[in-house]
Amino acid sequence: MTSLWKRTLSTSAAILLALSSAGVAFGQERDEYGDIIQTDIEQTVARVSHLQGSASYSRGDDPDNWQPADVNIPMTLGDRIYTGPRSRLELQVHGGDIVRLGSRTDLAALNLTDDTKQFAIKAGIASFRVRRLDENDLWEVDTPNAAVTFEQPGNYRIDVDQDGYTRVSVLSGAASVAAGGGQVALHTGDAMSIDGIESPRYSVFGLSSPDRWDRWVNVREGSMSRARSYQYVSAGVVGAEDLDEYGRWEEIPEYGHVWTPLTVEVGWAPYRVGHWVWQDPWGWTWISTEPWGWAPYHYGRWVTYSSRWYWVPVAPTVRTVAYAPALVAFVGGGPGFSASVTIGGGGVVGWFPLAPRDPLIPWWRREAVNVNVTNVTYVNRTYVTVVNQNTFVSGGLVTRNIVTDRTVVQQVAAAPVVRGAVPIVPTMASTRVSVRTQAAAPRPPAAVTSRAVVARVAPPPAPPRFEQKLAVIKQNGGAPVTQAAATRLTAAEQRQPRTITSVRPVAAESGRVTLAPASKPSAKPANVQPVAPAPVRGRPMATAQQPVASGPVTGRGRSVPPVGAEPRVAPQQPTAPEARPGREIAPERERVATPPISRVQPTPREERPGREVAPERERVATPPSWRERSRPT
Repeated sequence: MTSLWKRTLSTSAAILLALSSAGVAFGQERDEYGDIIQTDIEQTVARVSHLQGSASYSRGDDPDNWQPADVNIPMTLGDRIYTGPRSRLELQVHGGDIVRLGSRTDLAALNLTDDTKQFAIKAGIASFRVRRLDENDLWEVDTPNAAVTFEQPGNYRIDVDQDGYTRVSVLSGAASVAAGGGQVALHTGDAMSIDGIESPRYSVFGLSSPDRWDRWVNVREGSMSRARSYQYVSAGVVGAEDLDEYGRWEEIPEYGHVWTPLTVEVGWAPYRVGHWVWQDPWGWTWISTEPWGWAPYHYGRWVTYSSRWYWVPVAPTVRTVAYAPALVAFVGGGPGFSASVTIGGGGVVGWFPLAPRDPLIPWWRREAVNVNVTNVTYVNRTYVTVVNQNTFVSGGLVTRNIVTDRTVVQQVAAAPVVRGAVPIVPTMASTRVSVRTQAAAPRPPAAVTSRAVVARVAPPPAPPRFEQKLAVIKQNGGAPVTQAAATRLTAAEQRQPRTITSVRPVAAESGRVTLAPASKPSAKPANVQPVAPAPVRGRPMATAQQPVASGPVTGRGRSVPPVGAEPRVAPQQPTAPEARPGREIAPERERVATPPISRVQPTPREERPGREVAPERERVATPPSWRERSRPT
């Protein structure tokens, strides 16, 4: 009996160990929708939300190929954007921060994660609206002769002239400017110029009067602050301001306030007006050509009601959301799929939008291949969109290539839903993010391209070229390349890690300061401190021996929310004591802990300690932040 009991205990322990190991290995912790909680991807994106004129886009895994940029293109680690003459472009960073670029501006994403934003500007002008900075967040902008760290939420402007010299303007907030081994603290109303590359000279003075660029930035900021849609959408969802112009909000049973587009063609369904591209570490990513097509395709879910499609948003009570490349379920037939549906000898691929209670098994997680989900009824399965695999892989516009054969569509709709990686390997054509046609994409001049930037924090390595990753993608059965795997590929290619642009440390030697005052005295006194050699909030400092980090760079101990966050399902009745007249109470599954407080506790504007208030003629009016917007009552 004792022997039998010991064997039973041993067997139970082995099973528990196997299950716990599987949980760690496969990362299959789930929320109540059955979605796998995202824990391994901290890399994120910035969306091209506005474009006037022309701009070009260069991917980090295809840096020599410049293609026309367009609205709704996702920019991520290693990608570059260059604006043409008389052009303006706006980027919305996941989480709500905004970058606005003027003409002939070269911008590269050296690092882009949930808690670390690091950009390089080699030429041009850029304005930054930082809406939120948690205690462990990092925001850095590197230029040819200075590294600027934003220390508080606020409005900032950086100009880089034709010689690579920098001017930093703090319209509101606080920043630290490092150059020549020294750093200077700036506050609201301060501006600083840094001249020279090897032996920089600085001058600190007050802000000048707003020019036409500042006024345009204010107009854009004002239009976003007045967006009505954020009454019903989480402030962390990017792009909801576009919904005001192109649709209307209605209230339907069970889901509360939902959004529907106003002008669509007969037979329209979500995820049909646009195309699919490949972007690591997420793999297949949807890019919509609809002007409003960002928020409804990367956050929330879709339902049909009274023969009309409605988008169910992430509720305003949710403070932090996660980006998803698309929120669909894939089905298909032919090569790679379990079904054998073909057209003309080739395979087909189909997808349908997920409803609020449908499980999402992310195809960008290789571990999810072994996941089995049974007894699931997908409510939108009858609205499957089907195209041939060549259209899907080549980035062809879906609207022009939808398969309408009823027999084929029914067979695809009945095929098993893909669990894990989509079994379709991308090609070089899958990396083309834009369908915009123009004569030629503008390219930065050689003098700008050859410039290096100085960095305070060592950025992570640039992604390997697409050709290198393709073999890994094939071997993994269509699973995308993780950032860790990409780092290993880069290391195998080169002895020294590289970034998308050359990087020099802001301090060539520890403790040595070459930053000196300009010949003309500063209008404001400045206290120059040596750049500390210690890591910046857990991130490694760039050094002469190692200007680029050997792996991913991000904060420590940061928890990541579930994939795509969670769409709202209105409760049957408000619960006391939080119920307020006319206001819905989000279910428990949508309510998250309050994020860490900012580095500076909010106080009335005129009473904030340590912040100078610029004279009225020098201040640029800042519209209220969308996060300060009053909620409907």
